[in-house]
Amino acid sequence: MKKVFFYGDSNTYGYDPSFYTGGRYPRKERWTTILAKSLDGVWEVAEDGMPGRMIPGAGRGTSMVLDSLRGEMPMDLFAFMLGTNDLLSMRHPDASAVAAKMDNLISGAGKALSAEILLIAPPQIRFTDPSCTEPFVQGTEMYEQECLEQSALLARYYREIAARRGAYYADASSWDLKLAFDGVHLSVEGNIVFAAELAKVIRRI
Repeated sequence: MKKVFFYGDSNTYGYDPSFYTGGRYPRKERWTTILAKSLDGVWEVAEDGMPGRMIPGAGRGTSMVLDSLRGEMPMDLFAFMLGTNDLLSMRHPDASAVAAKMDNLISGAGKALSAEILLIAPPQIRFTDPSCTEPFVQGTEMYEQECLEQSALLARYYREIAARRGAYYADASSWDLKLAFDGVHLSVEGNIVFAAELAKVIRRI
């Protein structure tokens, strides 16, 4: 059986935004669990998701992440889905700056990990009226539009990185995903669709 390891943020963790203290969807409702069942007998699925996680900086930050991932070997595939928190941490979201950090990580992973790499562009940020009350939203219409546009642009940059670095690519921003009320995290229905779409990608690898 082949093995895949997903390294991501709160959407890999299975974060449920209805719990403001760090709640998590039940295991059976997370896309990682649904995906594992879908790929049963072919792929073993493991994950490391952390709310708030951003792409590590060049140098020691990247080295620490890659050292940690080496500890998960042997693996056939490492999948990275990060970038949302990087955009949200910026006063003016800049997809090119986020992509530069991801390019460094994927480049390092390709050299350090004896496995294939899958780069996943995260779901597009789509703020709603209720989400504007969230602490990570600055509350201006311009900021909301910038997040929407830059998260879409990030997918294009990630596609270019994957092609340049010889990695597989999946564009979750193009999938018909239902997000929770905050416009950032996957809903229960979104987890189901995410798993179904990602299963199609994994089966082709």
